[in-house]
Amino acid sequence: MQWWAIAKKDLRIMLKDPGAIVVLFMLPLMLITIMSFALMPVFQGGGDEAIAIPIVDQDKTEESLKFVKLLKNTEGIKLETSNDEKDFTQEQVRNMVEDGKYPLALIIPEEFGSKIQTGDQIELVTFEDPAQANMTSIIGRALEGVAQGFEVEYIVSRMVENQVSNIKQNVNKEIQKVENEYMKQITILSNQLNTVTNNQSQPVSSQVKNEEDNEPDLTEMKEELVDTAKLSLNNPSVTIGNYSASEGDVVDRPDAFQQNVPGYTVMYAFFIIMYAGRSFLNERNDGTFRRVLSAPVDHWQLFIGKMIPNYFIGIIQVVVLFAFGHFVFDMSLGSSFTGLLFVTLTLVWASSCLGMLIAAIFKTDSQISGWSVLLALTLAALGGTMVPLFIMPDMMQKIALITPHAWALTGYQDILVRGLGFSDVIVNCLVLFGFGFVFLFISLWKMNYDK
Repeated sequence: MQWWAIAKKDLRIMLKDPGAIVVLFMLPLMLITIMSFALMPVFQGGGDEAIAIPIVDQDKTEESLKFVKLLKNTEGIKLETSNDEKDFTQEQVRNMVEDGKYPLALIIPEEFGSKIQTGDQIELVTFEDPAQANMTSIIGRALEGVAQGFEVEYIVSRMVENQVSNIKQNVNKEIQKVENEYMKQITILSNQLNTVTNNQSQPVSSQVKNEEDNEPDLTEMKEELVDTAKLSLNNPSVTIGNYSASEGDVVDRPDAFQQNVPGYTVMYAFFIIMYAGRSFLNERNDGTFRRVLSAPVDHWQLFIGKMIPNYFIGIIQVVVLFAFGHFVFDMSLGSSFTGLLFVTLTLVWASSCLGMLIAAIFKTDSQISGWSVLLALTLAALGGTMVPLFIMPDMMQKIALITPHAWALTGYQDILVRGLGFSDVIVNCLVLFGFGFVFLFISLWKMNYDK
């Protein structure tokens, strides 16, 4: 039974390895839990939670109120018309979409009721968040379907009115024909009676020409109805104009690279924590730190000297990934290079400081490997780099705010996708700097330079 003894020995070694335990058990359990909660709305078809859409009715007519009621009865859409019993304004809903609180807002313009009755062109205005393009495209198609269904009622009404008018005209013409014919016959009979009175021997002709009842030809009417219906469906009078909430222009939907490059850049920027931890571990175990500190070198200088290379490597990593997306796939770099630069600097600052925290807390290579992978992937999943934040339930979106990933990713999306400027990502940069400061403070407190 020597094989069993060898197997037991390897099992004991493996189970005593914290890194192996983390990677084999804790990491998959964490990812299963996080990804399941994050994707719950997708697999449950959105669950019982409908997508909230703020709406502003500027028309306030019977027709616009009827349209709003129809939207409220649409499954999967939850309309919000007011805040604290005060109706939304166009500027309010646009700002809320720009801030990412809603994926889309709908504006019903003035003269909606009068124009839909007459069949004139009218545009429903939507303000969209370009960073939630997948969601807004689904909502947009739903709104188009509801608008076309609502328009059909008025199309049919106009068609019926037109046909009733045509029928009345045809009936009046036929009645006039009959009246004329009978007046002609009455005249003939009167003449015959006068003739009889003057000459009794002449026979009286009392024949009246009967007008044959011709069945009306409905072919032309049917063809007109079909042509009108086709024209109305192919060229609807109610259209939906999609505009960016941040810029006000017609929305330019982001491509796959504008969505994926920032997400994976933020995710892999935090993999530097593994290399930072191992670098500290190797030099501490080799006694390099003791030899360096025996010279007139302060602890903080050694700390900064070890941190700076990680910071530079992190910046180079982000630059390479964005350059690859821009030059190879023609990805737009957004509207503010300054904003993009500061988000990158604070993102790498946070990841480098977290790497120093890993180096300060964990003492073995297996611990650093296991916990680095666990932290990098768990924070990435929570922060929205694997699953877009707008897909997640509200609870998961709030939890995401405790990760630096969510703030960095939102900052990149504000610049690249929403077209915002540096002033709009200052808060993101400050929060990322705050994360890094906390990580740095704890690592300085817990750092042990001895073996």
